[in-house]
Order: sequence, then structure tokens, then C-alpha cells
Amino acid sequence: MVDNDGMTDSLRAQPTALTTFDLERIRNGCSHALVPDQPAARGYRYFDLGGGATPFYLRRLSAGPILGSVTLAAPIELTSGDEAERGARALARVCVSIGMASISWERLFDQDLCGGVWADMIRQALEAISELELLEPDDCPICSAGL
Repeated sequence: MVDNDGMTDSLRAQPTALTTFDLERIRNGCSHALVPDQPAARGYRYFDLGGGATPFYLRRLSAGPILGSVTLAAPIELTSGDEAERGARALARVCVSIGMASISWERLFDQDLCGGVWADMIRQALEAISELELLEPDDCPICSAGL
């Protein structure tokens, strides 16, 4: 049976480093963030699959038998708008996956996702996201340009 407590209640039940400020910053974010300096030190692994696929950074998450990730997808250089090189200061879209499901930015706080192991996975994802330099729609060069 799924626990339908609200997201804030589920997070309170788990040990977490999230603050109310972090949660509001994520809620107000547009899903874009700056790639952190030294991404590997923050748990992100760089993947460049070649061909037409854009590179990405991936941070793995796990809770019990469930695996997930926070992905910094398609990083672009802020100055040129070109595909960013590994380790370059860049802007990327933040994506969350749990198991085979991609969780949209808007659903990160959805209470239907907050029961059991899913609550732990969402908490881990939110903690990883809170460590990023998130952008708000008006400050984002992608969102403010309507791209």
C-alpha cells in the first residue's frame, strides 16, 4: 500500500540535510543548473557516448533494490552556447530518474511518489539537487529566451 503523506511530511520522517530554503529554491527553479566545479568530487560521472548523443553527467542513487540518478543533461558553455567540454563551467538540464521512470521537475514534490523506498529516492535526489547552483526561469538564459 502506498503512503500518501505529503512530501514535506515524508521528508521530515527521513534524516535529511534539506532545509525549507532548499525546498523553495528547488520549487522555484526552472530545472536548469550550472555544472559544479569538479563534478566528479560531487559524485557526478561524465559520459560522452559519441555520435548524435549529447554528453551528460550522472550521479547514481540507490535505496534498497531501487536504483536512480540525477543527470546533468546536455551541458552547454555559457559563453558560446556550444556543447561543453568535460569539466567546463556549463549550464545543464537537471533530470531525475528512479528505476525506469523519469520524474519531471514538477513532480519532484508530488505526494503520490512519496511512499516507502520512493520517498528515500526522492529525498536523495532533492539533496543532490540542493547542492547545485539552480537557476530560476527569469535568470536562465534558456528559459528567459523561450527556448
